[in-house]
Amino acid sequence: MTITSIMGTGLSALAANQQALKATSTNVANVNTEGYSRLDVHFNSRGASGGLGGVEVDIVRVANRYLAAAEMRGAADVAAADVLSQFMDRAQGLLGDPSDSATVFATLDPVFSSFGALAVDPASALRRSAALSDLQTMLSQLERTSGEITALRDEAHSRALASIEEANSLMAGIARLNTSIQRSTIAGLSASEAETEQARMLDRLSEIIDIRMQERPLGGVEIRTTDGLLMVDIDAAIVGLDSNAGNEPYPGVVMMSPRSTTETPLDAHISGGELNGLLRARDKELVDLQLAFGEFAAGAAEALNAAHNQASAVPAPSSLTGRNTGLIATDRLNFTGVTNIAIVDADGLVVRNLRVDFNAGEIVDDQANITTFANSIGNFQTALDAALGGDGSAGFSEGVFSLSADIGGTGIVIANNPVNPAMRGGRGFSHAFGLNDLVSHGAPLSYATGMSGADLHGFDAGETVTFAIRDQDGAIARRVAFTVGAGTTVASLRADIDAAIAGYGQTSFDANGRMTLVATGNTVGRIDVIDDSTSRGDTNLSMSGIFGFGETLPAERSRSLGIRADIQADPQRLGSAAADLAGAAAGTRVLAPGDGRGALAVEAAGTRPQTFATAGTLTGQVTSIMDYAARLAGHAGVRAEALDAARAAAESVRQEVRERRMSEEGVNLDEELVKMTTYQQAYAAASRMITAARDLYDIVLNMV
Repeated sequence: MTITSIMGTGLSALAANQQALKATSTNVANVNTEGYSRLDVHFNSRGASGGLGGVEVDIVRVANRYLAAAEMRGAADVAAADVLSQFMDRAQGLLGDPSDSATVFATLDPVFSSFGALAVDPASALRRSAALSDLQTMLSQLERTSGEITALRDEAHSRALASIEEANSLMAGIARLNTSIQRSTIAGLSASEAETEQARMLDRLSEIIDIRMQERPLGGVEIRTTDGLLMVDIDAAIVGLDSNAGNEPYPGVVMMSPRSTTETPLDAHISGGELNGLLRARDKELVDLQLAFGEFAAGAAEALNAAHNQASAVPAPSSLTGRNTGLIATDRLNFTGVTNIAIVDADGLVVRNLRVDFNAGEIVDDQANITTFANSIGNFQTALDAALGGDGSAGFSEGVFSLSADIGGTGIVIANNPVNPAMRGGRGFSHAFGLNDLVSHGAPLSYATGMSGADLHGFDAGETVTFAIRDQDGAIARRVAFTVGAGTTVASLRADIDAAIAGYGQTSFDANGRMTLVATGNTVGRIDVIDDSTSRGDTNLSMSGIFGFGETLPAERSRSLGIRADIQADPQRLGSAAADLAGAAAGTRVLAPGDGRGALAVEAAGTRPQTFATAGTLTGQVTSIMDYAARLAGHAGVRAEALDAARAAAESVRQEVRERRMSEEGVNLDEELVKMTTYQQAYAAASRMITAARDLYDIVLNMV
């Protein structure tokens, strides 16, 4: 070995140990850095002609790709579960415990109690005002809670937009680092710092979107969704909102893969991560809660209206105007049973009493005069108007039925026959038309239309509806354009809809005329409506508005509820009495100021069983308002608890993987201290070797 080779070996050892010390120092400095993977030093003998020629060092970043992939999957699962748990915990907190006086459900009891108190003293103006005040408090709380649930959906949407923006930034950064790492690899330089920075980005991206990673031959990584959709190579994908969503308030998420200009729906390609959790909260969990809450609010309003339509104010009102039912004059009556419509004077004495027998198709007054009518709403209205003579009138226009007493000082009273009550779609005569509703809403609260398959559907051929097929997570998987065909009956309308959504869902139609869209297949969650340009006759109500298709209108039934305007303006119009009209002759007193039976019936509405349709994940049932409130609160609580348990389970799995990964990739200070001491000693030995070589040079030179 020559002196020169000794000097070269020493210098290489000096440089190698200097790099090793730098790597060890970097490890120690990053001992508490989240996601840092330690640098490992490998010394290799350097070959030279005639034998070995020193040492060279190779510094590599320690990374276990299998554990890294497992932790990424765990991070995505935790992030999704954590977001869902947070939102559902807050959502069920809005509903609270029915026994808690501060919750929306607690506002029910004061309403029914106030009507019970009014029944004891129906003439009390103070108790009337108190009953209306408590009712307004309940309706306001329904509005507030519904708005708060909607605000949660808006928050989930805003956070999803922020996550999309961050994901785009991370993917762009990873793509840039791919290029940098590739250049370093080709040049034979170390890319450990770029790889470390890229690993941090990957860890964060995996929390936003569940991804799978594959190493590229020349360095860097290729990122795809778990089902193979390319997201990053040397270029990055762009994630954004669906540009074809139109006026949808909560558009789906799409992605343009690298070097592509085609939007691909991303919702169906991700199953974990923060973005997935936010979208599921926005499109599934909170929607289910909104639908169930809307059904509860509508049920409460319908129960109050059903009772109030059997009651009457004292003195009786001079006119009764119903709600927009969506019905048209050519619709079949589809009523069964008997009801009485009477005109009474200011003292509650009968002026004229009409017995309407829908089974027989005739109206009989108290003088035994008979007026017949055919089985259509328009024909019935005409016959009733004729039967009332000069004492009153009946009208029907734009879906609204109305009655009025035309003699000064008289009023209108309606009472179903106690033995054979008139019914249509499960509702009494007055309730079916909303003639004496207590709670009003701008759209139908009940979707029991009372129609049959043979009825005319009332929509014009060529009118359109756009159905959205949503998957189990609430994402739109497909849009289906439906056009009203040439068929004119409800049965033909059902057949056309079934044909349009075949493979995804079908209609069902019950005895009360409620048509629903039922999802079929394991991949379809529900069938929504995102656009509806139909209008039924002169009612201005759409197909979705009448039948309750989709999620928007059914959910909004908890909003914009109010006390009927004339009752709000004059509490004396509040129905507290009940008229016994069956067989009552002219001159018979049927209303009295001290009669509290009407208010008592409203009080009993809270515990009277009624039908609630399936809404969200809460199945249909026949129960009371109070019991449904308890089940809704319990259901929300159970769902929040289940999601929290899922979050805890996912966190446990991720923590286990993280600990294993850190034991292999993380920095151990004791080990690094030993390495640092070793490298320092090796550095000192290399220095002494160089010194010895220099001394040898000096000796040789002095010998010359």
